[in-house]
Amino acid sequence: MGEVRRAIRERRSVRQFGTEPVERSVVEEILEAGRWAPSGKNTQPWRFVVIQSDGVRAGLAKLAPQAGMIATAPVTIAVLLDRDLGYDDLKDVQGIGAAIQNVLLAAHDLGLGACWMGKTRDPAIEALIGAQGAEELMALIPIGRPSGRPKAPERHDIDRLARFV
Repeated sequence: MGEVRRAIRERRSVRQFGTEPVERSVVEEILEAGRWAPSGKNTQPWRFVVIQSDGVRAGLAKLAPQAGMIATAPVTIAVLLDRDLGYDDLKDVQGIGAAIQNVLLAAHDLGLGACWMGKTRDPAIEALIGAQGAEELMALIPIGRPSGRPKAPERHDIDRLARFV
């Protein structure tokens, strides 16, 4: 099995983190992966806000669901959609999803754990993290060294998911 397919199969949603910090250079590698996601007409409508400071993390934990993940992860990446850069709502959101998947796979590849929290459009969170102009929250991704390895979830068989015509 190739490296990419192995990473896709082995990546897990990690919800419990150790206390070790994540170096800025590692976060930048993760963001680089997100930057290379495909987007309709190459608009690249994503923006990333890296939340590391104790104060902002604590404030975010009060506002976000699953506060424990945010409070214990040394880094949370907020993924925003810049509506001024996009051209089609559905394609823009699909591109955001691709960027998020790249972020998750890069974190896994770097030995980190991460979880895609589908928290969207929250004015209080957007204000706290400094969203600008037409930027809208699309997801929060807590990242850190995993404390344990989650079990692989069940997956439906291909026969249930796909039709060949």
